[in-house]
Amino acid sequence: MRVILRISFRVVFVVVLSLILSLALLTITEYRPDDIEVLTVSNQTDLTMNDDRQISLMTFNLGYAGLGASEDFVLDGGTRARPDSREAVEDNLQGITNILLDNPVDVYLLQEVDLKARRSYNINQVDYLQEVLGNGFNSTFAFNFKAIFVPFPVSLTDYIGPVESGLQTLSRYHVDETERHQFPGSFAWPLRIANLKRAMLVSRIALENSDHELVIVNLHMSAYDADGSLRDAEMSYLREFMEYEYALGNYVIIGGDFNQTFPDAVDKYPLVSDGLYEAFPIEEDFLPNGFNYAIDVTSPTCRLLNQPYDSDSEFTQYYIIDGFMVSDNIRIDFVETLNYDFEYSDHNPVVLTVTLLGTGHDA
Repeated sequence: MRVILRISFRVVFVVVLSLILSLALLTITEYRPDDIEVLTVSNQTDLTMNDDRQISLMTFNLGYAGLGASEDFVLDGGTRARPDSREAVEDNLQGITNILLDNPVDVYLLQEVDLKARRSYNINQVDYLQEVLGNGFNSTFAFNFKAIFVPFPVSLTDYIGPVESGLQTLSRYHVDETERHQFPGSFAWPLRIANLKRAMLVSRIALENSDHELVIVNLHMSAYDADGSLRDAEMSYLREFMEYEYALGNYVIIGGDFNQTFPDAVDKYPLVSDGLYEAFPIEEDFLPNGFNYAIDVTSPTCRLLNQPYDSDSEFTQYYIIDGFMVSDNIRIDFVETLNYDFEYSDHNPVVLTVTLLGTGHDA
């Protein structure tokens, strides 16, 4: 009996010590970005832009090429943490690539692009996408998720592990300055140490014959925020940013995955079952004066990963959480959600065509 107790004690001691050391290591190595960081533009282009030109954009959450139609995800009520094979990720990435090439735009705003991560079998998607689009596009990357290990196992073999992932903006036009803006707010310790650090990737494009800039923001805002505190902090920061840039007379386009339902889409896809993830609605009065939404409510932009995709299932939950906010010195010409039936990602891309009006407004 004493031998069994001694062995049990040693096992418990080793487990507790391992947990303490793991938490200590993750705390020491926690990603702690500055509030604003200047980023590097790779493969800079020379194409310039004037202030009365039409420009097209796409926002697309790629789901790190790991969340195609056959996948579910444990945090959404599914059972899995990553795809079963590298080949599955490669197939999704090829499908995503075809979508980008089949729908050419001037600026791609991409979210959940993995630089290096176990969940996507360490495929450098950032370099891959830049190479696919070619020398006609520059590229900027900003971390949205960086951790040496995410200790979120489904099993001993199905876990997330190391992650380096984030936002990628690819532009035909010469980008004069890019910055990563850290959103305020965070989860409490220890949850925050291996969690996402949400940010905005801000790109500034100088305009010929104008003192103003075209400011393009790529973002991916918080989900799984039970009390809404992260959402409130992020939306307050975003609103202040929009008001500041608009007061300067700049042209502003904000696109991405807001992880919130747009006001005009609140009743479009109600919950199909109690207990499923519900996206917060954006407040009716959130949008600052001088801004408009550019969304398409005819198709969903996202599906819940509670199960593999089945368009005929009564438990398939849809959302409209991807789109754009645009300042009123820009005319919205066209916006459409491209319905690819979530074949390669849990999101559908949204494309937008706008025209800069050329007059700005009085700052």
